[in-house]
Amino acid sequence: MDPESSQRQCASCEELEPQFNLTVIKENVLRPLCTDCLLKEQRKLFCPICLELYAGPPPLEATRICILCPSIAHLHCSPPSPSSSRSSFSYHFFTCPLCVNPNFSFLPKSLATTSDQSGDNDDDDDDDDDDDVDLQKAKALVAAAEIVVACTENAAAQLKEEAANKSIEAEEAKKKAKEALEYLENVKEKAEEKRKAKKPKLQ
Repeated sequence: MDPESSQRQCASCEELEPQFNLTVIKENVLRPLCTDCLLKEQRKLFCPICLELYAGPPPLEATRICILCPSIAHLHCSPPSPSSSRSSFSYHFFTCPLCVNPNFSFLPKSLATTSDQSGDNDDDDDDDDDDDVDLQKAKALVAAAEIVVACTENAAAQLKEEAANKSIEAEEAKKKAKEALEYLENVKEKAEEKRKAKKPKLQ
């Protein structure tokens, strides 16, 4: 495959030249992913309902956790069933959309082109539908972009930490090498002194 083409291919679903292709860093490897695959791989970082990223670990009392995957939803985005009580086990657990439907997509291929092909339409209901599509599309794209930024910052911080650790290790290695050389010189000097002491004196 042409290297340039492979850079435009999603590394997960292998879609060729997706309209919204983003590159993330994973284990120091650059991976091009379409928006949908990126969100699926990083689903623990955002609410799967409203697609809002978490700035940090969300409070457990305000969330519901998927019983099948790492997804965590806002409690107000995925309210428990009326029969559930706060003390019940099921109150803070749910099944996320992706686990309910394996074919679920955060950004279906149709959404990537729907708004571009909609054209002019005087029907108010159709306009409302287009607005909903555009909003869902925008939320998915914003979430994906924020995840890329977060992953890049994390990778940069990790590389910086690794560089600092290697610098410390290098300094320690230099110190040990210096100590080893000093020890070697000391051993050589003592050996030379012993040799001279044992050398018989000429009469």
